[in-house]
Amino acid sequence: MSSWGILFRNLLYFRKQHAGACLGAALCSMVLVGALTVGDSVRATLASIADERIGKADLALLATDGFFRDELAQEVAEELGGQEVAAPVVITRGTVSVPDGSVRVNNVQILGVDERFWSLAPDPTKVLAHEGKGFLANPRLHKHLKVANGERIILRVEEPGLFSRDAPLSGERDDKFVSFNETLLGEVPAEGFGSFGLQGNQREPLTLFVPIRTLQKKMFRSFDEEEPRTGFANFILLGNPKGARVDLKIAKKALDKKWTLGDAGISFKRLRDSPQWSVRSRQVFLPKALEDAVRKIEPRAEGVLTYLVNAIEKPSADGNGTRLIPYSMVSGVRPGSRPFVPNDFKSDEVILNEWAARDLNATVGDQLSLHYFSVGERRKLVENNVTFRLRGIAPMPVAVPEGEESDWTPRFPGLSDAESCGEWDTGIPITHKIRPRDENYWDEYRGSPKAFVPLDAAQVMWNNRWGSLTGIRFDREGTSEEALKVDLQGLLSSEEAGLIFTALRQDAEAGVESPVDFGQLFLAFSFFVIVAALALTGMLFSFSMQQRNRQAGLLLALGFSARKVRWLFLGEGACVSLVGVSLGLAGAWVYGKTIIALLAGEWSGAVTGAQFEYSPSPNSLIYGGLGALAMSLLAMAWASRKQLKREPTELLNKGEQAEEISFCPDRRKWMDSIIPGVLVLIAAVSLAWTIDFSGAGASMGFFGVGALLLTSGILFFRSRLATYAARVGDWSNATDLNRRNAGRRVGRSMVTVGVMAAGSFLVVSTGAFRKGLPTSVHEVTSGTGGFSYLGESALPVYDDLNTIGGKDEDPYDLNESLMALSKVVPLRVRPGDDASCLNLNKAIRPTLYGVNSDEIKGRFSFADGDWPVLDQDAKEGVIPAVVDQNTMMWALKMKTGDRIEFLDGEGQSFLVELVGVVKGSMLQGALYISEKNFLRKFPKQGGYRAFLLQENQDIEGEVAAHLENRLQNYGMEFVSSGERLASLQKVENTYLSIFQGLGGLGLLLGTAGLAVVISRNLVERGKEFALMEAVGYRLSLLRKLAFREHLVLGFWGLGVGAISAVAGIAPALFGDLGELPGMGFLWFFLALLLLCLFWTWLAVRVSLPTSRIEQLRDE
Repeated sequence: MSSWGILFRNLLYFRKQHAGACLGAALCSMVLVGALTVGDSVRATLASIADERIGKADLALLATDGFFRDELAQEVAEELGGQEVAAPVVITRGTVSVPDGSVRVNNVQILGVDERFWSLAPDPTKVLAHEGKGFLANPRLHKHLKVANGERIILRVEEPGLFSRDAPLSGERDDKFVSFNETLLGEVPAEGFGSFGLQGNQREPLTLFVPIRTLQKKMFRSFDEEEPRTGFANFILLGNPKGARVDLKIAKKALDKKWTLGDAGISFKRLRDSPQWSVRSRQVFLPKALEDAVRKIEPRAEGVLTYLVNAIEKPSADGNGTRLIPYSMVSGVRPGSRPFVPNDFKSDEVILNEWAARDLNATVGDQLSLHYFSVGERRKLVENNVTFRLRGIAPMPVAVPEGEESDWTPRFPGLSDAESCGEWDTGIPITHKIRPRDENYWDEYRGSPKAFVPLDAAQVMWNNRWGSLTGIRFDREGTSEEALKVDLQGLLSSEEAGLIFTALRQDAEAGVESPVDFGQLFLAFSFFVIVAALALTGMLFSFSMQQRNRQAGLLLALGFSARKVRWLFLGEGACVSLVGVSLGLAGAWVYGKTIIALLAGEWSGAVTGAQFEYSPSPNSLIYGGLGALAMSLLAMAWASRKQLKREPTELLNKGEQAEEISFCPDRRKWMDSIIPGVLVLIAAVSLAWTIDFSGAGASMGFFGVGALLLTSGILFFRSRLATYAARVGDWSNATDLNRRNAGRRVGRSMVTVGVMAAGSFLVVSTGAFRKGLPTSVHEVTSGTGGFSYLGESALPVYDDLNTIGGKDEDPYDLNESLMALSKVVPLRVRPGDDASCLNLNKAIRPTLYGVNSDEIKGRFSFADGDWPVLDQDAKEGVIPAVVDQNTMMWALKMKTGDRIEFLDGEGQSFLVELVGVVKGSMLQGALYISEKNFLRKFPKQGGYRAFLLQENQDIEGEVAAHLENRLQNYGMEFVSSGERLASLQKVENTYLSIFQGLGGLGLLLGTAGLAVVISRNLVERGKEFALMEAVGYRLSLLRKLAFREHLVLGFWGLGVGAISAVAGIAPALFGDLGELPGMGFLWFFLALLLLCLFWTWLAVRVSLPTSRIEQLRDE
């Protein structure tokens, strides 16, 4: 008969013996493949969410800090010349409420869209048909509003200014809001673009869809200087409804051909008083890139900086009074740039025009003072004055026609469009009386400057983060405006104009690669189950082979080589494993579905409530199955490795008996005795060293001590077994006899005890890593930093909430006495991806916060660095940042010193380096840079949208409620810092619960393995029990002896595991580092003890059912 024939006959004849090993392989395959399919399901679900989020769009153009013509979208689509659709969008934030104010939803994403946007929806047929009137909400917002379709809702957004309201002369002090009262028409489902958003997240944003013309009509009133138009947008969504991909490079080329200077707010003005042109910006102050481009066209171009001063003052000759001109424009000019400006115009000199000199009765050489406001942090107005010497008198300015502006002065919001001085609304307080002569001057000359100072002196006084010039003049006589625009646009890129295309689909696909690979995660969580299954597989296969010792000996005696017999038996094992793995693949579906169901229920804290569809991939089934097959074969080969190392005669005589251990030589006995003691000594030293640590360091230290004790306990158990097995002499004592018998199968006993001890230790000691809330949220070094609340506003807040209360210009009507009992730390926000554990998507570009390090110094606990590192000088233009430790390690998968690339407000890339690491805090999900660096990179972004609130303990919650009430127009909303920290810790704690749950399943298998070992031992010793029965032992007594003998294995495993676990959870038992396991710890070991008793009792009853004397009669 051939080897194949023997193989298949063996499989058929010994099928019952192979059943146990087959089930073990099936269990290994089920858990391994099931874990991988969970990862597939998470990735598939996130990919589906990403597809619904971006629809058929491939690219997005977002104006960094401004608006452009909405016609640009159609022009780009036409330039592409295919089936591409470019949808103009107005994207902003706002608040949505019901008319009676009973429900208000803050921080809502507002999208002004038209039919082009809906054509790029994942499924355009799911879009609710409407005729450009009324609003649509996505399901999440609809649920929050709690209103029926057809009812009216109120939308409030901020009216965009020409430039940041942080800037000097930015307009009205009270921020402007635009309100809409419209009908809610219905709900846009996720597949109809209801999930649209720019940041990857498994939760859809709160979104309200508004017809773009409705939004533009109110938001962009008088927005453009050149023409009264409202057709602006700040976002373009580009894609192909037919599904073809749009190439980023081709789209950029189309944009470069079609964008205009008007899209960047750049215009030319032909001057009335000279044959010159002036370049101006809609945002008043000129960006550096524009200044550089103009100078490339005309190197002799002259910069101008015009500013509104509070007063031009001249002391009286007798020193008893002053003469003063209130509120005048003053321009900084380059020496020699105008006929009335001398070439040696010095920085401490000033020139008045004839009107101002006559009004002040000033003569050359007089001392004059300029009083002006500069805008400090949080719009704090600081009045300054500088003294100049009058150098000369300039001629009267040219009269300005009605509706136009002076050649020198840009369009300042709230000033240039005012009919009279009394209508000025520049954002600065009017404290000086406006005289009739000042009104007359305004009527005829508008904002023409009354004084001129050297440009360098003007820039010292009025330079700011938005720019250092309000205009650039140059001579291009005979050149048309169109020619000038062509020349200038040729030197500017669309990126420098703030028009940047990004690969929206590419970023969405990259974000699907979750920072937490759930396949690997559940593989790690299920590791102990897999190990237990492999241990069972190996033991059961080994037992099966031991029952066939005579067959192996016979084959060897007949001339088969040991190698051939080994491969024959392993071939059987391969077939058994293949059948088991195939069964396990079917079971993997059940296991995977069960895990997915638990993630939606009991374990939902790990995925923040996300719902997953079970979607296994062929790769996981194939590679997982092959891996399970290989591991099962290795377990079988290892367990049966010694069987064929004996002589054929020994195998024929041994029958079903397994090899007993050989007595240990003295040296080995000494090693077995000394190693556990050394490990205990190391554990004691480690314990003393660990006590000085706190937090995660202490938890890790105690865990290490527990692991040392675990290893020591297992090795000590082995040494005791060897000692008992080697003893000779009187064994009349039943206890000694039990010990002697337990030591006869060291390998089996060690596997059983090791699995149970290690499993119970890992499952229980993991509880030491559970995170608990700090004893007080007011503790400054805790995870809350001493802040009791975190706030977020839908619209930016520009003022200092700590100091504005009680002042005349307080736009919020704050309670001064209540605010005095609190501290508000505002943060500037550059929106990005959420990099906290609450987001399953990979954060491509995390949110950036700008913080004043002086206001937060000494708060939170750092693993590396501290807040002052934010103020270090940037190396090579790299900006230092602080990050939460969990965000760095798990969401970003980085380390200290790593860098992340961002785009600044002008579309230029810059790097942020991780230099400070906060331990276990509520600051997860973002990077924190200094406010100074934030403003340097995003100068046009004004205001604050995040707030850290510290309250006195006796008024807990009152200040937060007060601010929510007073700033409801801004969509202010606070959440308790304890709740925020708990939501973050819930994710980590749920992961630990998952590990403990699956580890408990592994322990259940371990206790089942105990029953297998007991049964096998008793079956092998059948003749021994028969002999004992023959000499007078009753069957009940034999059962009792067997029960006690094998119960020792369970007690040792649980005892070693329990002692080690107590060391591992010491931080939770004796401190506040973790969450105390409490009675669960005791119930867990009690349940294991009962299981051990049950399996031992069951194995004894099944293995010794009746008298064994008949076995002696067969001898």
